[in-house]
Amino acid sequence: MTAIQLSRIQPNHSLLLKRQHIESNRREYGVLYDMLAFANPAQLIAANLERKDLLRWLGQHAAFGYADTKVDCNGLSPGCLSCGEGSWSCLFINGYCNGQCFYCPTSQEDNIGPPVTNGLAFASPEEYAAYVSVMGFAGVSISGGEPLLTPELTLAYLTAVRQRCGDAVHLWMYTNGTMLTIELCNRLQNAGLNEIRFDLGAVRYNLKKLRLAVGCIPTVTVEIPAVPEDEALLRLKMLEMVETGVDHLNLHQMRLTPYNFGPLTERRYTFIHGEKVTLLESELCALRTLKFGLEQKIRLPVNYCSFPYKRRFQHAAARRRAALTIFVEGEVVTEAGYIRTISKTRVRYSEAVLLQNPSYRHPFEKITLETGRSLYLERRPKTPELELTVTEQSDLEAGCPPERLEAFERIESGLAEYY
Repeated sequence: MTAIQLSRIQPNHSLLLKRQHIESNRREYGVLYDMLAFANPAQLIAANLERKDLLRWLGQHAAFGYADTKVDCNGLSPGCLSCGEGSWSCLFINGYCNGQCFYCPTSQEDNIGPPVTNGLAFASPEEYAAYVSVMGFAGVSISGGEPLLTPELTLAYLTAVRQRCGDAVHLWMYTNGTMLTIELCNRLQNAGLNEIRFDLGAVRYNLKKLRLAVGCIPTVTVEIPAVPEDEALLRLKMLEMVETGVDHLNLHQMRLTPYNFGPLTERRYTFIHGEKVTLLESELCALRTLKFGLEQKIRLPVNYCSFPYKRRFQHAAARRRAALTIFVEGEVVTEAGYIRTISKTRVRYSEAVLLQNPSYRHPFEKITLETGRSLYLERRPKTPELELTVTEQSDLEAGCPPERLEAFERIESGLAEYY
């Protein structure tokens, strides 16, 4: 990583935006906000120094990608590549899990209702498969909850997508593995599952059930949050993963939500502000683990999936998919996924949103699936018409948007600033 890349870790993050994030976080947690131990100035200085050293070393040995929000991009799994390209649909097959992981950011207690993705419910496998085909997804994942608590439902949706889309779609599934059997592995393989991802944190990094998938499902991935107190154990398990036949290890940044507030505050983590509250120790743990694996030449591709990557790239991808379906000649779909419309010396930005039912407050187009199901693409204004100076118009046409328009034009670069 160059000095310029290092400087892109939000050096010009405005004071106003910081205040907006802090106030947003305060509103989310209300009276509980004052219970959170946010990093003090001394901790921020120490953490920034450590991260700077880690990033400098990793810049010489790892590949940074996706606007420097994902490290290391050497050897990403097929599913991760699909996600990064913005061509991925994640279907939440149910809302109930038996894992009881202390870090889980969702409730995992609601098993009512049909499978959902991006706010769209699909009561039948055929409807979902038709949606995947119409939207041109190259990757589909089944998540939850725990998908193997409803194995027949999971298998039905996997089978429908595979039959409708053939090999054009990479199929993967997230699981804690507790319900996995040899029989289920074989059935998942027959349904066309390409990749299976295990959250080993739910079973204290025990690889017993994961071994059932090795040699049966083509790609076996471990995807876990970077839990600070498990760092030493994880290093040992990385060697065991290699010996077992694991293909990839994905580390996530832990974040605070109302659902894991109790367990995370009890563990006395240090919290940092941003678009959402994240854990300082989790990111540093992930970066140290990456460095360890590369230093020790462990034959296991490891990547750190930061919260900024998820927030920026996955949101932009959803906007872009919808925008590319609805924009018209003369308009531009920006990197950030917004529709830019220029009229003489004025510019405005819109957002396309895919809905189950139109709001009737904005223009929309109807998409009819082969099954007869209708979905609606609604165009929502994000800005009023903005007057451009001659210089701004010239810069915009040259691909150098003025600072006030950057949020609509580009995906922000770098890891999140510590504050």
